[in-house]
Amino acid sequence: MSCLLEVCVVTMQILGGGTYTEQVPTISIDSANIKHNISHFYEVDNQQFNVDGYLILDTNTRVDIGYDNGLKSQKRIRSRALTVGIRQLAFIDGDSHIVFGVSTKLGGRTTEIACTDDSGMDKQFFCDNLSTIHPFEQSKHIKNTKLSINYSHKFNWLL
Repeated sequence: MSCLLEVCVVTMQILGGGTYTEQVPTISIDSANIKHNISHFYEVDNQQFNVDGYLILDTNTRVDIGYDNGLKSQKRIRSRALTVGIRQLAFIDGDSHIVFGVSTKLGGRTTEIACTDDSGMDKQFFCDNLSTIHPFEQSKHIKNTKLSINYSHKFNWLL
């Protein structure tokens, strides 16, 4: 058991992880119903890797940790991400407990690089769906924080 400042790690586990290849768009159909091979725009340039695990402390606290090294391609980039969460178990009685939790994802922002048409007007559009109806606009950053409260009760049935 490892301890720091009178808090000890009871157990730790790596839940999963390893290398992976993200599914990316390969074909797009334009407004004239013509298929275009766009796979070269999204060909993954980096070796993708992730790992997820947790630590359980002797204070009935669980700390979740996850890491993803992101995605790099010609038209889409996703930055590295670190996910951190903490859950606290509070016993009410022998049959009931509440789990309070909060988690957040730091990083992991996806940036799309626009394609430009070859008409000379430099009109920008999304490469994966060739959408020109709306002007190209980078999506806004989404807050990746989650708060949870779970109540559990064990029913004892006597038959």
